[in-house]
Amino acid sequence: MDIREPSDRFSYLFDRFLAKFVDYLLALSLEHAGFLLGSSWLAWLAATTYILVADGLPGGRSLGKRVTGLWVSGRTGNPCSYFESTVRNLPLGIAYILSQVPWVGGFLGLAVVSIEGLILAGMPSDRRFGDDLVGTLVRKKEATGADRMDRASEAHREGTTESSTPS
Repeated sequence: MDIREPSDRFSYLFDRFLAKFVDYLLALSLEHAGFLLGSSWLAWLAATTYILVADGLPGGRSLGKRVTGLWVSGRTGNPCSYFESTVRNLPLGIAYILSQVPWVGGFLGLAVVSIEGLILAGMPSDRRFGDDLVGTLVRKKEATGADRMDRASEAHREGTTESSTPS
């Protein structure tokens, strides 16, 4: 039995992609601001650092996740730490670094990001490779305070199913 309605899963995945897009825009803004200040090395370092540690910001929420109402929890259920954020975002950091290679870098970076996106969209656990590396889980709180996505993900990981109809 499917735990989530397809429209709920699409909404959740869209929020995750939107959050990461906002984070990439912020990283690019940091990079361009550094170039304007005359320090290309510092600009690149600031952008790469943000991509890696963004989910370790207070509450386990990067700017993109704050916009979409998502947060990242670690193995203990607490918000993601800087270490966990760095490990979970390592594939995306590598993609960003690869994108700096002249001529072919854009294609290499896009390939890594595409693989991560396909893994996320194709896995019923809603976890990408970076999440599996460190054991993190992206959660979304609903406006009512009920945490349906959390319950569904936990039930799926434990191998149980939830039914929306009373027994």
